[in-house]
Amino acid sequence: MLDETADVRFLPSGLPLALRWRGGLWQVIGEPVSWSSSSSWRKPATTPPDGLGGPSALEGQSRMLTTRFWRFQAQTGPASPVLEFDMSADPRWGHWRLRRVAGIDGF
Repeated sequence: MLDETADVRFLPSGLPLALRWRGGLWQVIGEPVSWSSSSSWRKPATTPPDGLGGPSALEGQSRMLTTRFWRFQAQTGPASPVLEFDMSADPRWGHWRLRRVAGIDGF
């Protein structure tokens, strides 16, 4: 399992087009698969260092977070190996993360 920031380019339709990873530009081939997962997240309540004041109205409340996922196959060129990539984006991160790469020994 990986956990790396990923630079993903998308088509206007929202489908992934390419991934820049470890110095290569991986072009998406085939049909990408998308899904999402929602979970409850609670922002912790805090007390200011001076002990004055109370938590804000938003602190300590839970809210739903939806994590988006993409799985796609990609290659750097017609003769390169095809790898399968799993990506995820959580609203708390603000960017895509590479979670899994499969298809070559050592990954």
